Amino acid sequence: MEADEKAIAAKRDYLQTQLIQAIPEIVVNGNQHQRLAGNLHLSLPGIPNSTIIARIRQQLAISTGSACSSGTVTPSHVLRAMNLSNDFIDGALRLGLGKFTTKQEIDKAAEILIEVIKTTNNVGDGLINYPFLSVVAVVESESET
Repeated sequence: MEADEKAIAAKRDYLQTQLIQAIPEIVVNGNQHQRLAGNLHLSLPGIPNSTIIARIRQQLAISTGSACSSGTVTPSHVLRAMNLSNDFIDGALRLGLGKFTTKQEIDKAAEILIEVIKTTNNVGDGLINYPFLSVVAVVESESET
């Protein structure tokens, strides 16, 4: 089990690195050292998560907010408790990876997200750069399939 967790965390970190290298304005919500292996929770300040979801819902399974608020329309109480600004909550996306997620799937997900975010950023208001943010904790989990 511990080996699985390390492998899943490595996959999450690989996806995170790809996304941040392509789009440095992405903010990772969560403690970088104490978090669930299969969870990557991001914020795209300046781009509503509904805009991203609408453009990729046929290609990727991705969620907004926290797992604790799945299925609700109101902003996540977990993200509010983390003291995230409305801009960060509105731009929050949750990605789950598991034991059977392949490198090819991660590469494809990163490619899709990067393209959609860059396209949206060029058309809309654009990402807001918050260079001095500290990272805060997220508590949630994804089930493995």
